[in-house]
Amino acid sequence: MSGRTRLRRSQLVTPATTFRMIEKAAGLDCDSLILDLEDAVAPSMKPAARENVRKAMSSLAFGDKEVGVRINGVTTPHFLDDLLALEGLPVDTIVVPKVNRPEDVAVVDVLLRQLEARGSRAGVTLQLLIETAIGLEAAADVARASDRVVSLIFGAGDFTADTGIAFTPRGLFYARARVVVAAAAARVQALDHVHPAIQDLDGLREAARDARELGFQGKWAIHPAQVPVINEVFAPTPDEVREARRVIEAYEAAKAGGQGAITVDGALVDEAMLKLMERRAAAARKLGLWDRGGAVQP
Repeated sequence: MSGRTRLRRSQLVTPATTFRMIEKAAGLDCDSLILDLEDAVAPSMKPAARENVRKAMSSLAFGDKEVGVRINGVTTPHFLDDLLALEGLPVDTIVVPKVNRPEDVAVVDVLLRQLEARGSRAGVTLQLLIETAIGLEAAADVARASDRVVSLIFGAGDFTADTGIAFTPRGLFYARARVVVAAAAARVQALDHVHPAIQDLDGLREAARDARELGFQGKWAIHPAQVPVINEVFAPTPDEVREARRVIEAYEAAKAGGQGAITVDGALVDEAMLKLMERRAAAARKLGLWDRGGAVQP
């Protein structure tokens, strides 16, 4: 599966400080598991966390989920040690925090190419955290800085600390929308920030629905209990799958008959609507919600 088309409804971020937590997370139903070497790890614990990552990547079964590591930022004293610790490991993706300019991405890309030349896994993708005002201003450029980039992730906590903007849907609306547009322009995914209230699953559901409406394809999770809610919200519903099937089949039949625009269920269907329905259909197929016989799976 292409890195740019892989499902990333839920990305569970797990501190690499405790091997037992990684072991538990390996069996969860998140689309991506991100082992964290950055914010969740105190400086004195980073060597041990790197060792836990190496142990986990060489001994645990992660199923078909995407497995990645959030390294420390390129301007920190921990960055190079983090990247070198991943040499030779079967890492799918690397999350780069606090990306402020295309040069930040280029540094990681160059070093990964050198590690690949020494035998490390080829094709490791990059996912970039937009967490500062400078980073937001450069989001469109950093998203295109390397063909490894598969997503932009909005980091709300650091962004509010940097800007003084309130951590509310209204306060963050502009920044989140801008990340979505920058990602769409670069043809990469946009992933939304964490919902910090771990026990507030109703609030998480509302926040995830808001994110989906804004155009995000997924959301970060910081606790296993958040994963099922996020997965549900970012998956097409049976009604949405049925609608997509009706629209696609009707449009294809009309096109074969020489028509360019039709109505389905009283709504105009043109090329733009078709693209939306095809995107929904692609997600449904990946989730097993669309079968060849025409029935929508439960």
